[in-house]
Amino acid sequence: MLKSDPTNWLLEKDNPSVRYFTLREILEKPEDDSEVIETKNDIMELGMVPQILAKQSSEGYWGDPQNFYYSKYRGTV
Repeated sequence: MLKSDPTNWLLEKDNPSVRYFTLREILEKPEDDSEVIETKNDIMELGMVPQILAKQSSEGYWGDPQNFYYSKYRGTV
């Protein structure tokens, strides 16, 4: 079904998490490779991870710490 190599798409810089796993798991680059290191650092600066972490309280939790259990897919436990 796939008519072309998706590697270039997986290596786009707009999603550093996907890029990191592509470099490590598909291209088998070592953890100490400069591109891998740069991409791993980008995970905390670009994309979804910083957006998710921005919603976390400074104490390290989401929601009410006294009532942390919510239904499936809404809890942080």
